[in-house]
Amino acid sequence: MLALMRRHLCFGAALLLGLSAPACRTSHPTAAQMPCELTEQPTEVIAVEGKPLPGERHEVFDFPDTPAWWADAPEDAERQRYREALRTRLGEPALVQRALLERSQARFAARKDVARREAENSARVLDGSAGAVGPSSCLEWRLFQRQARRFPMLEHPTEFHAYVLRGPERVRVYFSGADHVGGKLRSEVTERVAQDIARGFRLVAHVHNHNFMFDRKPGDRMWTTPETVDDIGGGVAPSLSDVQAYRNLRESLRLEAAWVTNGLETGRFSAKDFDLLSAWE
Repeated sequence: MLALMRRHLCFGAALLLGLSAPACRTSHPTAAQMPCELTEQPTEVIAVEGKPLPGERHEVFDFPDTPAWWADAPEDAERQRYREALRTRLGEPALVQRALLERSQARFAARKDVARREAENSARVLDGSAGAVGPSSCLEWRLFQRQARRFPMLEHPTEFHAYVLRGPERVRVYFSGADHVGGKLRSEVTERVAQDIARGFRLVAHVHNHNFMFDRKPGDRMWTTPETVDDIGGGVAPSLSDVQAYRNLRESLRLEAAWVTNGLETGRFSAKDFDLLSAWE
């Protein structure tokens, strides 16, 4: 049975991240009332060497650690429009995460090549043996929203990824996105993450999105092949490549968890889950 996880403010986030509830408290008495919104201008933009991907950008955000970030995402107007657009395309039953994962699992399991192994992680999420699925948090939605404001997710799917760090009463996020389906883990960013960890921050999660992809044609910008032309995506089980990257980040940066979101729901996987999930061998 698909594990559905509801979180309640900081207490739920504390359980997810292996923290005690007091670790989420802040000394600012009004912080709990602050909305969870990213500032329009990041704290910093990180330059990378070499030829960047089209639209590639790496941003740093630093803000107080308040319960609102870890609560369920608000149903703001943008999120409502996104949800309704998906309902129009898919219908409500097909938008449920179990249906998306079952569809993905069946399509990969029917493959005759090595890609059929991609069905393994969907199966483990569906049977509850690895990870848990629940509504996207406010932080996850704000990151998804920031990418969607640059590139509309349904009309022009792209991916983002982010490192989420927590320190004493602070959250620091390294957010990367481009006009691209897929992304790169840049050393200029991971070196900064390592420096923060050395200063006492914890890398509590790596976040990235799994797109919905419609109207696909072989050879298009979504890497579509004849075998994937009917794959609409949106499932929040990690790919084999995702898990391989998570294991490497656990070793190099002590990554504690991974979150895979479609903007509405998120699959959350602990560092222990990385060993239960499948990766390329």
